[in-house]
Amino acid sequence: MSQMSGLKTWMTLGRISNLPTVWTNTLAAALLASSAGALAPPSSLVWVLLLVTLSLLYLAGMLLNDLLDADWDRQHHNPRPITLGLVSREHVRRATVLLLVLAAASALGLSRLTEQPHWLLGSVVLLVGCILGYNLLHKKYAHSVWLMGACRSALYLTAAASLAVPPEPIWLCAVLLGVYISGLTYLARQEHRNQLLSRLPLALMLSPLALAVYADNLWFWPVLVLWLGWLGWHYRRHLADPRRRQVRAFIGAGLAALPLFDALVMAVADQPLGSLFCVMVFFLLPHFQRWVKPT
Repeated sequence: MSQMSGLKTWMTLGRISNLPTVWTNTLAAALLASSAGALAPPSSLVWVLLLVTLSLLYLAGMLLNDLLDADWDRQHHNPRPITLGLVSREHVRRATVLLLVLAAASALGLSRLTEQPHWLLGSVVLLVGCILGYNLLHKKYAHSVWLMGACRSALYLTAAASLAVPPEPIWLCAVLLGVYISGLTYLARQEHRNQLLSRLPLALMLSPLALAVYADNLWFWPVLVLWLGWLGWHYRRHLADPRRRQVRAFIGAGLAALPLFDALVMAVADQPLGSLFCVMVFFLLPHFQRWVKPT
């Protein structure tokens, strides 16, 4: 295997095209916590350790997902790197353990720089628990999708806890993000069959509309229109007509829309530059997804 194809295999295992959504989640949660608590934003070192910790945990979760699903993927002819023979289970297992160890070291270093280390470490433990729980249970229990949503909720809480005890607005945003991801994950359960059994998951994905109650600046509304327009257009293109249904393509679009949720959060927090940055990431993500599959 060439170095380039080997690198592409590991990037596919890690769903690296979705990694920028972890960064925008982190940015939005930390800046919202800073704004709500009238605190200074994280220092440069805290930003680095926070992004490293959450990125490593995301990658470990993705590798663990492929590792635990390998037998199911083989039975259902799901073309992932392990089932295609591009990488061995043992190599993926070792890489997963290494990522978790590095994430733990980074989290411990970060806890030494925060005023409320028990909140930070507690949220990291919660995040790891949700990652492990989802990967162990999601093929057995349909409603384990809520654990996937909880992963993103815990990510928000971890980012906020790098500054202080997560303030009340963070909890609301974490819940709304978790509901959105849970709806998207319900759809993903039928991805291999290319079916849409219910439109309830689509209703769950509308949870960010609740942020409109707290909007008090003009920037919020064009971002909201962009988010609704993006999802609406992809629904019409990929889900509305059963004859042209492409569930996988809609899931990719739903993942690409995650930075727009963060842009809405930062608009509520009166952070226009951060919100604009998230919108820019949103426009780049579909290009990344064409290079490395998001699911």
